[in-house]
Amino acid sequence: MEVNEVNRRLQIALRPAEPPTLEEVLEQVSTYGVLRGPVDWVFPGWIAYVEYAAERIAETFRLSEGGGVSSLTSETR
Repeated sequence: MEVNEVNRRLQIALRPAEPPTLEEVLEQVSTYGVLRGPVDWVFPGWIAYVEYAAERIAETFRLSEGGGVSSLTSETR
């Protein structure tokens, strides 16, 4: 293998990963249950997933004025 080919492969392997999209993150989590990949992809992906999950939880369980959860029905309380 020539030196130029080695350098080309190293540059490709060592360049920073593109930040993940939420769709990519959700696909990986639903497929594998975990995020896999380079560290500079996994940590931003984890942050995106936690923000998404927090938003979904907040939308699902809105607090009422009295501090109770307003989305639960009387049957589940």
